[in-house]
Amino acid sequence: MSATPTSDTRIAIAVLPFATPNSGEGDDWLGTGLAEAVADRLGGVPAVRVLPFGSSLALTGGPQGPADVAQRLGAAVVLAGTVARSGGRVRLTLDLIDVAARATRWSERFDRAESDVWAVEAEIARAVLRTVGVAPTDAEDRTLGVAGTAAPRAYDVYLRGRWLARDLLRRHQESARDLFAEAIAADAGFAAAHAALAVCHAMLFQYWDSSDANVQAAEAASRRAVELAPELAEARLARGLALAHAKRYDEAEAELRAALERRPDGYEAPYFLARTARARGAMPEAAAWFERACALRPEDYSSLTLLASVYVSLGRVDEARAAQRRALDLAADHLERHPDDTRALYLGAVALSSTGETAKARQWAKRAVAMEPDDSAVLYNVACVYSLLGLADSSLDCLEQAVANGFGHFDWLVHDSDLDPLRAHPRFTALVAGH
Repeated sequence: MSATPTSDTRIAIAVLPFATPNSGEGDDWLGTGLAEAVADRLGGVPAVRVLPFGSSLALTGGPQGPADVAQRLGAAVVLAGTVARSGGRVRLTLDLIDVAARATRWSERFDRAESDVWAVEAEIARAVLRTVGVAPTDAEDRTLGVAGTAAPRAYDVYLRGRWLARDLLRRHQESARDLFAEAIAADAGFAAAHAALAVCHAMLFQYWDSSDANVQAAEAASRRAVELAPELAEARLARGLALAHAKRYDEAEAELRAALERRPDGYEAPYFLARTARARGAMPEAAAWFERACALRPEDYSSLTLLASVYVSLGRVDEARAAQRRALDLAADHLERHPDDTRALYLGAVALSSTGETAKARQWAKRAVAMEPDDSAVLYNVACVYSLLGLADSSLDCLEQAVANGFGHFDWLVHDSDLDPLRAHPRFTALVAGH
């Protein structure tokens, strides 16, 4: 398996979330959704290297300007701009900036009826490619238009769903699921909405509702997404996740590799290939894929924390400690911009536990639980924190509550090195035996 990126001479493009300065926070979903959609379209053209949109999103929100953020991401050019809605129209003002020269290479204003805004994604992507001197092949140009919808309502609720689905919290995933279903009701041929719905069901199964119904819904929605748009990376990714939760691991990995082929610079496919490998106990393979995910998103504390756990399973203790120290720095940096992010808190607490900062680890874990006391994703990860701190009873309390609240990813649990201190405990043995 080749999981490590090689040297790359392609031009690196970052797409930043489009600001909504005159709309208030209520339209943030639109600026972020449109920007991500453009990044997705560009990502299907292998002649350019599109930096993961999650990196752009994670690093915005501070005082730095677009060129500064893009420089930190390692981009040569950055697409940034603003979006506003008024009187049934959407107006985008965009600039493509040369990062080194701090000069604008292309600027355009798009004024569209809300009913036509979906089509602007491909138009913007083609303009960016022309400006950087890249001509997509005929097949790639056709792909730029794949998976769209001409139904305004479908596009609107789809973007809102994508916005909510970023947060790994049950209530947001359930709301996103309902919005994606609404998008499909408005346009049954909207492949990207079928793919997004499948991912929501997969996440709900994994953390909050381990019912066969969620596995079956993920399988059906992902199958339909692939039928509608077999070349769409999101469809193949969704199919891989659905198959992984059905424990059809070989088929799942084939679909995730297909997603990677369609979007070689995408972060999600290596990340979920790593998680799938870890769930089936293939730790060397999991480490290689997590390493690739970390290389694609070096600011992401999540992959680095999980990589450290895999290193522990492999006996690579020094590398695990180094990864946890780096993960802690990244989580702390993220929390400065997003202080209420429970995932940064509980994964940061895992890193603190591993680096010996016991009191602070407990403090961060308690903050996360106080924010979301019944969320099983939070409870599971706080259980990992307490396990690493040697607080077996507190860890098992959280773990049992997580399972009672719907956590069902037991293939992950049985291979999680963070829980190794609990494995001989009768309560842990009984928990695993019951599933």
